[in-house]
Amino acid sequence: MERFYQWMSDISNPGGSHQALVICYNDSQLSVQHVFSDIEMALKAQRSLPDCVYILGTSDQLSVFNQGWADDQGRLANLLSRGVKNPRVCVHEYVFLEWNGEGFNTNVLGGGAPIYPHDPSLVLKHGLKTLIEKNNVIHSAPSSHSFKHPSGTLNNVFIQTRELASDEAEVCVVGYAIALTYGARMRRADKVFIDTMGIYAFVKNALDRLGKKAEVMSFHSYERLKTMFPPARDYFCVVSASTSGGMAKQMGEQSFREDCVATLIDRTSDDRYGGVLVALDDIDFPLPLKVEEGCTLIEIIGENFSAKSKPPKSITIGLKHGPKTLGKFHKYFGMGGIIGFNRSAQPNKLLTLDPSALLEDVQFRRWLTSEIDWSLSMATNLIVHADDPGSKRLGEITHELLSQKWGEAKTIHCVPYTQLDEVDFSAVSGVLVATVVARDGGILREISRDLRAYMDATVPRRFLAPIGIPQSASAWTLLKSFLMKNPTGRDYGFSNWLCLPIGDDGKENAWNRLVKIGSAGQVDDDGFGANVEEDIRHASIDMATELVEQHKHGFLPKHNGEALALSDGFLFFDPSSNVGQDCPNVPQSTVFFTIAAVLQYAREHDEHELRLQPTGYESVVLSPECFLRFNDNILQASFLRACLPSELDYSASPELSKLMKEFLAKVFARWERTYGDAALEFAAALATGTLQLTPEDTRALLSEGLEIRRGEPSSLLGLLLLTQRAQFPVS
Repeated sequence: MERFYQWMSDISNPGGSHQALVICYNDSQLSVQHVFSDIEMALKAQRSLPDCVYILGTSDQLSVFNQGWADDQGRLANLLSRGVKNPRVCVHEYVFLEWNGEGFNTNVLGGGAPIYPHDPSLVLKHGLKTLIEKNNVIHSAPSSHSFKHPSGTLNNVFIQTRELASDEAEVCVVGYAIALTYGARMRRADKVFIDTMGIYAFVKNALDRLGKKAEVMSFHSYERLKTMFPPARDYFCVVSASTSGGMAKQMGEQSFREDCVATLIDRTSDDRYGGVLVALDDIDFPLPLKVEEGCTLIEIIGENFSAKSKPPKSITIGLKHGPKTLGKFHKYFGMGGIIGFNRSAQPNKLLTLDPSALLEDVQFRRWLTSEIDWSLSMATNLIVHADDPGSKRLGEITHELLSQKWGEAKTIHCVPYTQLDEVDFSAVSGVLVATVVARDGGILREISRDLRAYMDATVPRRFLAPIGIPQSASAWTLLKSFLMKNPTGRDYGFSNWLCLPIGDDGKENAWNRLVKIGSAGQVDDDGFGANVEEDIRHASIDMATELVEQHKHGFLPKHNGEALALSDGFLFFDPSSNVGQDCPNVPQSTVFFTIAAVLQYAREHDEHELRLQPTGYESVVLSPECFLRFNDNILQASFLRACLPSELDYSASPELSKLMKEFLAKVFARWERTYGDAALEFAAALATGTLQLTPEDTRALLSEGLEIRRGEPSSLLGLLLLTQRAQFPVS
């Protein structure tokens, strides 16, 4: 059980803006030890330091925090130092918002008046938005599909409010929001009507906050509602969710008072009967525009989809899944510019880009010059660049171009991010922030946060990130929104030349999963491989684990120890490009980068039939045909490593599982031939659980593979034994 839920809240008002880290506790008892560990954990989880920290909790929890802030607590100084980067860039205050039964009392820990204005209702609204996104509350129907709601209406959106919270701390966020917004009416109510038991925990939590013991009654359906009328005693009504406002309107027709009706989540609050706690248009949540006619219906029964048992849709990767910017990335990074795997100086980065060739390219220089001419404010007199060598060179190039353009009329300073606190910001009239390669923009977020502390929001600034390789297109959109939005009437600038989402390449990747399996292989168990002689079993597992360790910076090799490589002709390589003309010598990292980008483009494809993205009613897997179409060993390995485990989970489809099992059996049997060059990669995917078949097919595949390979020790036999251990543990 999580003790608290945390989120970041960006607060803008005419007096300025600030970013707050919000920690909302459940009702558990705290100790002083919890105070320090919880805040430290929450701060570490953020990409940049917040301006302040808000803690939402009870009076008992406040007393524990006050103990923690007492002078005799030695850990307090250590905690406060974690929130300090320099005198101006730091967590300026820690504020405990104490629930008093009606609202929140403000308590600045350590004493004094609050520095930043705060609105608990706005802070909680931001928290609810993060819960909606985190817990997949909003389901959008894909093209050619529509949801048929219990009311009979057709819509392209279905809202599952019951999924809003997944643990007690998250329930408390919802409870606080309901109690704060509707407490005045709920405190007088003797009976609370709800439309589904899925929101009972939220309403009960809110009533507990208010100290109210009202009866909570669910009426479940429109049919039941039409037979109900307001009771003589005071009451309150809570609708879980709506997309058209129909249920709340029906309550009005049944003579329920408008001030006693509230909907937790709705598309909009305009022209609605009663209140709306979270209006999706108010929090800028993206929704489809209209319902298509002649759609396949997805019927909703209660709060569930009737199509839950629908078999997985299989997606075959083809030319339409090629990102438009892929060719330019090959031009500048294809032959040696992609550093991998796990060789980056940055921790937990599978791949990084070497931008040295790009920065000297004539076409790039032409774009950069145009960007300065057309987009950069004439007020700019400070360039701040990230501390890596590529960003330093980008800062120097930009400084040269600006100096040539403006001559001696203006002095322009260029500093690395680590020296930002040495700048005299009283003389700064405009800022350019530069990083040559941005992932999801962690360094840009940090610099943006620091600039808020150093200078007024009205000083113009532009963020220059020529190359973007985010996890997803939506992550890139969120980054731009974070950097550009501010309290003024104008957005800050953002410049990007090439952007190519490549999926998640963080710490939890296929390489790390395989290393864990290799470590587990150091402990043998006589319960596995009973039909394999003990000395052969031990030797094979040792060979497999040693091979995994030797190739943690690449793919597992062929039978003869040679590295996996590409043959001539690859669908996503332009034949006239540098990579297309020399396919066999293209680095492994470039091939993997290409497949990762193609898969991510497939996950976000505009066409439903081509989209490799599951929904609440339909799972999606990579078609086994992809391993026949892309039959080069390195392409097969790249798919196995770049796919999410859910995209290779064929256990829910006996048909697809059977096809994959037959293909794998041939690959394992022909390991010594060209057809089976990627056999070790397939075996590793099975061992790590990345690739899943039905239990019956897995048993049959292992039985056949072990029987063929049991005569002599080999790394393939070792991986098959490790698969048997992982898939069918002995009790």
